Amino acid sequence: MTSHYLEQFDAFLEQAPLVAILRGLRGDDAIEVVQALFDAGVRLAEVPLNSPDPFDTIAKLASHFAGRMLIGAGTVMDAKEVVRLSKVGCAFIVSPNADPAVIAASVAHGMVSLPGFSTPSEAFTALAAGARHLKAFPAHDAAPRLAALSAVLPAGVKVLAVGGATPKDLGALWQSGVCGVGIGSDLYKPGRTPEEVGKRALGWIEAIQRRASSAASLVCNPQTMVGESPLIVDGDVLWVDPTRPALLRWDGQHCHTMALSEPVWALGLSNGGLVGNGEEHFVRLDVDGTIHSGPHIEVGPGCRLNDLVVDGAGGLWAGSMHRGLLAGRGAMFYAPSVDQPARRVADGLGVANGMAFSADGHTLFVIDTLSRTLLAYDADIKLGILGEPRVITDFLGIPGKPDGMAMSPDGRLWVAMWGGDAVIELAANGALLRSIPVPAHHVGSLCFDQGGRLFVTTARARLSPQALAANPGSGGLFVIQP
Repeated sequence: MTSHYLEQFDAFLEQAPLVAILRGLRGDDAIEVVQALFDAGVRLAEVPLNSPDPFDTIAKLASHFAGRMLIGAGTVMDAKEVVRLSKVGCAFIVSPNADPAVIAASVAHGMVSLPGFSTPSEAFTALAAGARHLKAFPAHDAAPRLAALSAVLPAGVKVLAVGGATPKDLGALWQSGVCGVGIGSDLYKPGRTPEEVGKRALGWIEAIQRRASSAASLVCNPQTMVGESPLIVDGDVLWVDPTRPALLRWDGQHCHTMALSEPVWALGLSNGGLVGNGEEHFVRLDVDGTIHSGPHIEVGPGCRLNDLVVDGAGGLWAGSMHRGLLAGRGAMFYAPSVDQPARRVADGLGVANGMAFSADGHTLFVIDTLSRTLLAYDADIKLGILGEPRVITDFLGIPGKPDGMAMSPDGRLWVAMWGGDAVIELAANGALLRSIPVPAHHVGSLCFDQGGRLFVTTARARLSPQALAANPGSGGLFVIQP
């Protein structure tokens, strides 16, 4: 039997992917509390059966909000309770377990069943009993296992995460296939005023909408071992894999690969032309991938060039690193153009990586991956010199290592976290503003297009078969709409 409420439940879930769990709600203030939720945009609310007079409260709410909200029951573990709930206007049944009898009774009486599960076996037991919605419990740190499960769930099955979810978890949960969350004590507790409940609900709805729309989507996967330095050229995305070596281009539909005669580690645009970093010289690249090399750069024994940025006057600034990752051997180099000699302008770095100029061109931001720091140099692009660096942040507590970096259209720094499965946005003082999960462990670099879309390159290097199976998009190009 098809649920009487299924279509409306799914529509409300899409509109506002949150189920309010009102444990302890009393009938005398139920209308005011749920009205505050409705005003904030919530359209699904459940009253657990271990609340005072739950059947009377559900009946009152179902009658008052008929057609505008769906009211469900939570902590339902007995099929006899399902029959009673079906007579008071209850629209959906939420259970802490996957009891086939409760699921079958819910479906038989026209209600949506949301059985709880924590293992794949429990999930498939629930589906076999007739459920089409599942409640993953607990939600905290559940994204990796839910991502693996979503790959094998039948089409059309919807998973909601309940228990311990925080706004910081939302991006990872949505990326793992979750389509909604259940929020309890962080939203409602007995004694909390309707005004406070509404304010909290509004915060959750805004956080969900922001995180859900920020999920990273795979646009193509050329399976790069090291995907580096994406760049927008005539509407296409160009990036490099120095291990092949190859220049890659995504035209909005297809990915094209052009072999290169030598490794190119970074790309830039100088005076309308495509330039980059070879191992020990700057290069100019033709559209067909032909390389024209500039003068040799004395990068030092065992070192090579790494990342690159072009200033507003077309000057090239490159960082270097020691191939054996020896500390203090990295440096910064500057040349007015590919064809002119480069000179060393800074020393003492570990792995000089992602770079970006401030909007006024007076500050050069540089990632030192080896020391896990973001540095800021006073820069004079006319003279091609740098001042002493200052540390903006050490990325304390942020998983992974800082790698590539880009400046957003609104002037924020965004950093790719290698080994951290994410890109992050930083405030001017280096504080973490937000982290957006990317379903690839090694996130290498990133760039913005004119519309504000964020393109992210990833890598397959040094990932085990198990890690690649868990993140099949590794080595691909992703897009995020922040």
